[in-house]
Amino acid sequence: MRDVALEEVFAEFEANARTTLQPPGTHDAQQRVRDRRRRRRGLLASAAALLLASPAGAFAIAGRNADRHEPAPTESPAPRLVERKIGLPQGVGVLVDLRFVNARHGWALFDTCGTTAPPEGLDCRLTFARTTDGGTVWTMSGRPPTQRPGSYLLPLDDRTLTVVMDDGYYVTTDGGTTFTTYPFSSPPPVTQQAKATASGFVIGCPSAGGVPGVNCERRQLERIGSGAVQPQPPVALTQESTGGLIEGGDGRLWLSVRERDKLSVLVSADKAATWRLLPAIEGAHQLMVSPDGRDAWLTTVAESEFGTASLKDVWRLAGDRWEPGPGLPDDTRTAAAVNGGILAVTGAYGGFGFWVAGRYVDAPELRAATLPGTDSPDEPSIQVLPDDTVVVSRTAAAIIGTGSGTTRTWTRIS
Repeated sequence: MRDVALEEVFAEFEANARTTLQPPGTHDAQQRVRDRRRRRRGLLASAAALLLASPAGAFAIAGRNADRHEPAPTESPAPRLVERKIGLPQGVGVLVDLRFVNARHGWALFDTCGTTAPPEGLDCRLTFARTTDGGTVWTMSGRPPTQRPGSYLLPLDDRTLTVVMDDGYYVTTDGGTTFTTYPFSSPPPVTQQAKATASGFVIGCPSAGGVPGVNCERRQLERIGSGAVQPQPPVALTQESTGGLIEGGDGRLWLSVRERDKLSVLVSADKAATWRLLPAIEGAHQLMVSPDGRDAWLTTVAESEFGTASLKDVWRLAGDRWEPGPGLPDDTRTAAAVNGGILAVTGAYGGFGFWVAGRYVDAPELRAATLPGTDSPDEPSIQVLPDDTVVVSRTAAAIIGTGSGTTRTWTRIS
């Protein structure tokens, strides 16, 4: 660039000076400058020819040209799976349950007996631990007064936990320092809240005093602390009907009830005061709602010739009607809605990925971690937490996916 500029200056100078009186020696000086410039151009041309004749030179020239016009493309680091072990002292037993309430807060349960009954006269020792930083550091908690095998965790938040055993509920509200015992017939509000929606709505059984999860002929929609909702939703809630209750982050309630081959979906935008019945989709099996409440989906189930069931067709709610979309990938076992109009799906052979605008985006870094092994034949399940964290669970291990959309950081905790 500097040589070109000098040439323009000299050309302009020569044009202006042709008709003027030149000092002695000017013509000779200009001739010497022109001769030196021609020799320098020859040297540069020879050097360029040598460079272009070699592969390294070609890359150098290409790199220089790319820098001049646009930056060379750079590849982002390949996604990877971070492994974290729950570091507790030896002798605490095996990990039998692991639950997260959001990306940072989770609970773990260790049991010296596992899922088998201990020998007569020998009690199992349960050990609880919790994390507040996404699983990097785990702190041991206290122990309930009774310890039995087959227990599982029902967390509400980072300090409130219900341990469900075969003789009742054991509840801590101080991070596991102390526990209080409650019978099955009288669960405390925090236990009910752990089974309810964010605003405290739950489908209960009136004959059992509103205890959620109890089988009964007739069920009803209740709100913890307020009793039965009046009026009740305009749909039959019976023991034969199956479905669920979901509350999105926007406050809307979604009620799905399936009888035989018909799935009825109702939505309420005023805390169950009124309901809107959505059109029915023949063969619909599952309702999914994103954590922020903006997207609702329906899927159907197809059974293979070997008797295994897979999710197949999918619809997305647009206004007051369901819009069909391309079918899910073959052998999709489970699916869950994440924010942004995306479904997270698991496959029959350990695959995991996202269904985005009708196409499948694989997450190969999770395949080895979710593939069932000979020591654990169960398939992974998927859950999306209220903060849009994806949790892929298998036995007593969990893979936590934080971030948004398909761009996530994955951490396997076991």
